Amino acid sequence: LTTRVSKTGALNKRYSSYNSIFDLIRGELFGQGVKVEPGNRIIIEGVSTFLGSTDPLFVVDGIITNSIDYIQPDMVKSIEVLKGASASVYGSRGTNGVILISLISATDR
Repeated sequence: LTTRVSKTGALNKRYSSYNSIFDLIRGELFGQGVKVEPGNRIIIEGVSTFLGSTDPLFVVDGIITNSIDYIQPDMVKSIEVLKGASASVYGSRGTNGVILISLISATDR
């Protein structure tokens, strides 16, 4: 995981001003190849599709998950967006890019 497309800052207090994780991604990663479309669908630009899907792989604190709807913006420590060779670590699941989210732990507060 040597290359990242973008990363938000750790423990950023302004995250609490966002209404949802999708608003946070839209606001913090704007202009960096990440789009949040209507219906909270995330697309990482510049990646090929796998089996017709354009959904990225979500990895939250090292665990692959299907949804990030439950994440509150003020819980987020950092977000990294991987594509290309960086995302290939996740095999075919990373074909559409990978969004790595680290959450604030109790010791970070």
